[in-house]
Amino acid sequence: MDVLLVSLTDRLGEMRALIDSAGYHLLQEIVQKRPMDPKTFVGKGKLEELQALVKDRQPGAVIFNGEIRPGQHYTLEKALGTQVFDRTRVLLEIFISRAHSRDAKLQVELALLRYEIPILREWIHKAVFGERPGFMAGGEYRVDAYYETVKRRLKKVRDDLGGIRRERERRRTHRQEHGFSLVALAGHANVGKSSLLNALTGSKVLVDARMFSTLSTTTRAIAKSRPPILLTDTVGFVDEVPLWLVEAFHATLEEIYESDRILLILDGMESDEEFLRKLRLAAKTLLPRASPANVIPVINKGDRMTDEQAMRCAFHVENSEFARAPLIVSALTGEGLDALRAAIHEAFRYPVQAEVRLPAGPEGAARLSWLHEIAEVEETRYEETGTVVRLRCRAEDLGRIRERLPARAVAEVT
Repeated sequence: MDVLLVSLTDRLGEMRALIDSAGYHLLQEIVQKRPMDPKTFVGKGKLEELQALVKDRQPGAVIFNGEIRPGQHYTLEKALGTQVFDRTRVLLEIFISRAHSRDAKLQVELALLRYEIPILREWIHKAVFGERPGFMAGGEYRVDAYYETVKRRLKKVRDDLGGIRRERERRRTHRQEHGFSLVALAGHANVGKSSLLNALTGSKVLVDARMFSTLSTTTRAIAKSRPPILLTDTVGFVDEVPLWLVEAFHATLEEIYESDRILLILDGMESDEEFLRKLRLAAKTLLPRASPANVIPVINKGDRMTDEQAMRCAFHVENSEFARAPLIVSALTGEGLDALRAAIHEAFRYPVQAEVRLPAGPEGAARLSWLHEIAEVEETRYEETGTVVRLRCRAEDLGRIRERLPARAVAEVT
């Protein structure tokens, strides 16, 4: 679809990326550097210019870089005679094309319905009960009839999402009861979270340069980790969106807040201004729901950074709310990934260290195999009288070991 872009600022980098991710063709940008007009977003003269452009270029929609109020939306659609989108609507269009799982589709539908309701109320308020172009290419509909349908559907979607949240909570509890630790990948859209998931787990999750290629969570195990660690890729953060849109994706964001650790991924190739903006957005999104102590900052694209860039990024992170030195890695080349794996492992290292003496023969071999299943075996020494195993484990697992072996065979190391 061909579109025109209207903005009150010339900072259009992210908006252009969103338009491209939505699959639109940008015909022209119109910038008016002045405060937003409460009725028509732009001034009277610029609106007349837009009317002429729409007539001449016949775009499928005019996109406004900002949040359009319902009254403005009604006035602009009537004045321009074509669809009017704002920043939030473009995001929703992207989400529609990326939603594949049931939970992602429901979250997107909830966001769509919540977006549409204030607009429908405005059309009803203006006593326009005739037909209007259907929302998201849904055909023509009567505004008043559609409004009632939307309200009923909204309740059904919320109920379904509540069921999904309860099921996710059960799965998280089940994983934790079986000794799995949970790590969430978090960060701005398109910083390389999916690439890092693949690099750390050996998976082949879709990596797409377009924004919001990940809408629902994807969970994979970190290979050969002890204790077992699960890594979850999550939806990217985005700035300048209304609170209700964030809340619509609460079921996905909850995976971040309820995880044991969070890897905050940042793009080391951003300008200082963009890096700081996205760092502040991360703090706003994560804190105070998550503790800064549980956040491990990770700067991606280290293979392309100069030493000066690395020092500047590290300085910004250390002086932010997260207040710790970041790890610098490259998901592309593998640079720094060993240090990242070590940091993750250290965060979940079993707290109890013990030395276990096993008898020689088949019984000792079977016990050794079992110890590998429930603990982290650090050292194994084979002696004439049997096998000496130094390991780390949870306190409850040390109790299980003592139940199966003679008391003198198990000694806690302090």
